[in-house]
Amino acid sequence: MDSPGPHSPDRPLSIAEQVDFLLRRGMQMPNRADAERILGHISFHRLRGYWEPFYLRPEIFREGVAFADLMERYNFDQELRSLLMDAFDHIEVSLRARWAYVLAYLNGGGRFAHFNNRFFGKYHGRDLDNLRDEYAKYEGKKYHYGFNDCPIWAVAEIMSFWQISKWYLNTIRSVRRPISDHYGVPENIMGSLLPHLRIIRNMCAHHEQLWDRTLVSPFRLPNTLGNAGSVRNVFNETTRGKIYNAIVMIAYLMAQINPAARWQQRLAALLNKYGRIPAERMGFPPNWPQRIAALGLPQ
Repeated sequence: MDSPGPHSPDRPLSIAEQVDFLLRRGMQMPNRADAERILGHISFHRLRGYWEPFYLRPEIFREGVAFADLMERYNFDQELRSLLMDAFDHIEVSLRARWAYVLAYLNGGGRFAHFNNRFFGKYHGRDLDNLRDEYAKYEGKKYHYGFNDCPIWAVAEIMSFWQISKWYLNTIRSVRRPISDHYGVPENIMGSLLPHLRIIRNMCAHHEQLWDRTLVSPFRLPNTLGNAGSVRNVFNETTRGKIYNAIVMIAYLMAQINPAARWQQRLAALLNKYGRIPAERMGFPPNWPQRIAALGLPQ
C-alpha cells in the first residue's frame, strides 16, 4: 500500500511497481520499458526531487506531465554539475599554485612557509594535522620524503578544495590580498566565496540535486570585479541562496584562469539546449546574458 503523502511509498517496490506508482498519479509514460530501464539504474528516491515540482496537488501530477519531462530536468542537472566540476578543477589547481607562490616567494617564506606560524591564524595546528593525515596517503608513493621535508609547492598539490579553502581563510590578510588580487576579486569577497563554492563542489562530487536548490550561507556580493567597475547589477540580490550568483563568480574566475575553456559560452549553450528548464528557479534573471556581459568577459 502506498503512503498517504506524495513523497514516497512506505515499503520497497519492484521496478514495475515504481512505474505503477507514477502512472497512478497521472504521469504519462508512452514507453514503459524505457522507464523501467532507467529506474533500474537511477534510484526511485533519487528521482523524487525532480518530479515533486510537477505535482498539481498531493499525489496528483499536473495534466500532461510525462516521464520525459522528469528526465529532462535530471539530465540538465547532471550536465550542469559536470560543467561546474570542470570549473572547480581549474579553480582548485590555480588557487593551490597561487597560495604556495605568494607564501614561498612573494612573502619570503621559502620552501617550508606552511610551517611558519607568522603567516597563519589560530587554526594553523589543526590545518597542519589535517594536511599531515592527507600526506600519509602519498608518502612513499607520490612523494619519497617525509611530511616535514615536503616543500609548500609540493604539499599544496595534494590539498583538496576543502583544504585549500581552509588554508586560505586561515592565512593572514596581508598574505591573502595578493592571492585574491591575482583574480581581481576583493580579499573579503574571496573569503566569503570559497566556503560557498566548497558546498557546491561537494554537492557536485556527490551527485546531489543542485540546479534548483536553495543554498545556505550565501556569499557576500562584490561591488567591483577586476576592471569591470560597479557590478552589483550583474547579480540577483533577490535570490541570494540560488546558484546564479555563484555561477556568475565561477564564470568570472574561469575567464581569469583559462579563457580558452570558454566556460561562459558552454554555460549559455547548456541553457539553450535545455530551453524548457525554468532558469528563474536557479535565480537567473530574465536579462542574465546582458548582466554577465557587463563583466566584460572574453567572448
